[in-house]
Amino acid sequence: MTQRLGFRGGVIEFDELNPGDYTIEAKAFDSNEGDLVVGWGISSATVNAGESTDCALALQPVVSAFDSAPSYKKLVVLSSADMVKLCELVNAGSDFEGITITLVDDLDLTGCADFDCMGVTKADSTGDIQGNAFKGVFDGAGHSMTLAITPTDPQPMGLFWQNDGTIMNLTIMQYSSTGQIGSTQDLNTSRGGVICSVNNGTIKNCIVNADVTSWSVRDIAGIACENSSSGKIVNCLATGNITMNCDASAWREDYGKSAGIAAGNFGSIENCVYTGKITTQEVTDNSTSLSNISGAISAYTEGSISNCYWSKDCIDRGGTAVNQVAYINKESGGYNRNCIPDPSKITGCGWFDTNSPSASVTAGTTSECKSAQTLAYSGTLLEMLNAYVAANSDSELKKWATGADGSLALDF
Repeated sequence: MTQRLGFRGGVIEFDELNPGDYTIEAKAFDSNEGDLVVGWGISSATVNAGESTDCALALQPVVSAFDSAPSYKKLVVLSSADMVKLCELVNAGSDFEGITITLVDDLDLTGCADFDCMGVTKADSTGDIQGNAFKGVFDGAGHSMTLAITPTDPQPMGLFWQNDGTIMNLTIMQYSSTGQIGSTQDLNTSRGGVICSVNNGTIKNCIVNADVTSWSVRDIAGIACENSSSGKIVNCLATGNITMNCDASAWREDYGKSAGIAAGNFGSIENCVYTGKITTQEVTDNSTSLSNISGAISAYTEGSISNCYWSKDCIDRGGTAVNQVAYINKESGGYNRNCIPDPSKITGCGWFDTNSPSASVTAGTTSECKSAQTLAYSGTLLEMLNAYVAANSDSELKKWATGADGSLALDF
């Protein structure tokens, strides 16, 4: 078999290989930098007895090989060192617009002290957080990343600060059975979503299997802290528990939002599922403050929420079980904002009382969605999710499946 390399050219020849199917993985090392991997590629070949086999294999540059913003359109992440370098480059102002970065293996970043929320350049106790946006494509390629971002000062606590590009096909894992992502002490201005704090772009085919906790009056969520008017979150699953420990009622504004998908939604959330539990302090909804509010999908929404589903009574507000897609204000009272100003933007949403792909879905009522819902699809939870995928024009959306442990999963 002859293996042809597309990275600087080259040919590797094997005189004899047993017949069968082979996976070929190649790495290129910088001879001046010891074990620094600068190129990586993978391909497959079938060897038949008595025949010659050619296998073309092109290597992609590795993120950690660069000291400044690369011009290559495709890069790969092989290790935690690559994620640290990516973080450094984004923090320094590289937005990676037009560049696709692909994760090629599962990564555990829990012992990586040099990795933090990518893009943050300033965070202080006044709540002033500044940072740089990521504008490229981060493709998890079905792999998982284990995070342990527990800020000890007021800063975001997710993978990215601001996404203006696309984050897809990625699973975020919890770093231990008792661990979580979030603050472990009173940090009033800390905030975040596990994927990003601010989403101006697209997040799709992502799974968050991590708990989130906060001692903050700011917002936290399973996927994104804020989904802006240009933001889209589609075909995502969040399973972790969300705990808002801080009592935000003393603050005279709209504080302490928490949600399974996005705390504040001004864009669109489609075909997403939340299966965890949200625990907050008792709601304060009066003429001076609106605080400790929560929703299974989004606490506050001016944008659209369509074909989204959640586990029944997943919200614990001060010890009271609540079943709502977003916070529904009282008929009177409420400081600053109505949390669902346009109920017509919530469509096709409902809940399930058995956390299983085969669960039946019940259409949301006015007490649960502020408008009576009509489900767009029929069948089990799994069948409804896949019906949306089949009807959607985005060919990159992944089908939903039953995982090895019997729980809901994406078919990466």
